[in-house]
Amino acid sequence: MSLDRQAPDTIQAEIKGEVINPGVYTLKYGATIQDLIQAAGGETQIADLSPFAQMESLENGQVIVVGKTELDGSSPLISINTATEEQLMSLPGVGPAMAKRIIEYRTSQPFQTLEQLKEVKGIGEKKFASLQEFICL
Repeated sequence: MSLDRQAPDTIQAEIKGEVINPGVYTLKYGATIQDLIQAAGGETQIADLSPFAQMESLENGQVIVVGKTELDGSSPLISINTATEEQLMSLPGVGPAMAKRIIEYRTSQPFQTLEQLKEVKGIGEKKFASLQEFICL
């Protein structure tokens, strides 16, 4: 009988911060930081991946925190009342369908407060929180 320990088939790693779906993921043994980011749905538009060697292998129980890119103030706020579909799509997590819903909403009723954005289908507390620092009326 051999007492050699067999390498596990999977590992668990946690990812937090600027990824689409933060959480704990079970990945195959030998998975990389890049694999974990992909499992979490990819990074947000403001994610700073520069601190990571993305091909680095993960260890079981490892926690990765993806920070925000430092904004230098040159990025103007996007007006939810006047932005084009393309401008809205530059916001983190806003794709073509969401941009269209925002435009449809404001066509019938212009936004009076930023919080009204939560009335658009698909924008809840978490999504609003991720957009708040990039928008204005």
